[in-house]
Amino acid sequence: MQADTLQHHFREFIRRFNLIQQGEWVIIAVSGGIDSVVLLDLLEKMKNELKVKLALAHMNHCLRGEESDQDEEFVQSIAKDHGLECYLERTDTSTIAEQRKLSIQETARELRYDFFTRLRVSYGYHKIATAHHADDNTETLLFNVIRGTGVHGMTGIPVKRDDIGVIRPLLFATREQISRYALERQLNYREDTSNRENKYTRNFIRHQLIPQIREHINPNLTATLSRTSELFLELEKFLLEETSQAFTRIQLKNSTDEIILDADRLCVYSAFIQEYLLFETAKKFCQTEIDFATVQSMLKIVEGETGAWCKVSKNAVFYRNRNQLILTRVGDTDAFHYSVIPNQHYEFQHFHFGSTLVSNVKITNNPFVEYIDASTLGNTLVLRSWNEGDWFIPLGMHDKKKLSDFFIDQKVPLFDKHLIPLLVSDENIVWVCGKRLDDRYKITPKTKTILKLEFMPRHVTK
Repeated sequence: MQADTLQHHFREFIRRFNLIQQGEWVIIAVSGGIDSVVLLDLLEKMKNELKVKLALAHMNHCLRGEESDQDEEFVQSIAKDHGLECYLERTDTSTIAEQRKLSIQETARELRYDFFTRLRVSYGYHKIATAHHADDNTETLLFNVIRGTGVHGMTGIPVKRDDIGVIRPLLFATREQISRYALERQLNYREDTSNRENKYTRNFIRHQLIPQIREHINPNLTATLSRTSELFLELEKFLLEETSQAFTRIQLKNSTDEIILDADRLCVYSAFIQEYLLFETAKKFCQTEIDFATVQSMLKIVEGETGAWCKVSKNAVFYRNRNQLILTRVGDTDAFHYSVIPNQHYEFQHFHFGSTLVSNVKITNNPFVEYIDASTLGNTLVLRSWNEGDWFIPLGMHDKKKLSDFFIDQKVPLFDKHLIPLLVSDENIVWVCGKRLDDRYKITPKTKTILKLEFMPRHVTK
């Protein structure tokens, strides 16, 4: 494909998908590699026709030492040559990846898109153009199939993302066509040496797997997968409409903090619709991509018993409670252990706790206030979180009861029990705060010293 032909297809692709409007401001994501340099050249040739304002954006991930710095300098130089604004940002991607417990590639992608979005919003740009092409789409589809995916994963790389203003005007072109264009136009660009290494899964797919498939199975692999992804895109549109209607019928609660679905109503639908409904619901609720394995785990919860649960994201869980399927946010559930002193008041992260010596008992229905016989306390007094195996003797009873069973009887949500403080004296539970006193510490006719206990969760007002 000659340069003029590629330019023609580029123009038609932009028009077909309505990627750029007359007069819009467009940021071009430029790494310095051949793809982004060709994208810049093609958009520059259409700048007057579209009456667009162009700018470049480059993120230095500081992963390849001097080579990364040279990429940054190269992008600055081509911006200067074209008379374009150039936005730069440097990040210690490796350290951030460790902190986030993500792969370097995934972290780099998140950092780039965060940077581009900040630029678009802060400076009033309309679009962010990236240089993804048809071979990138092929690699993405194969990668998704290999690791396991649903319908969404088979739609490939989207041509545009209206929600974040991203467009991909080169998605129609192959790597070979782009290389020929760069050669004919005599464009200078940078080579990323890490792209030749097979230590990354995508590079292995690119350099080892795809050539073998093209040689032995399908020489037109890219075109075949492109058509396949278009079919799955149409299927996804149909499923979105179907699942939207189904969600309306089965939802019992739909808020920013919790979604509750009717399990029986959900099970009326086919497994395929159930799967896609759970995928879309979780993706919107968590505001992140949900993988195929997570959706499969959620389907097992649908078929499971009360108490069955799975993690959906780092701050959300999905569990079954009788006939309800609950997707809820979970906060900081780390174990806590605070030493306290009688007749003192404390402010902790999730709650207030205090105790006061009093001369008499004021009977109320407030579950956050209790009175105990101070003389029954041991040498230590702590507030801590629930542990497996905890037990106490509920007020009015004579036998031990496992705290886990007590929580079930009280219908305490599965992930709330970790947030309920236990007042403990010498390893014995004195009070399940806000729920029940231990019978061994109750006020009796022989009590001489009364200690008033007060507990208040942060989200509750007096």
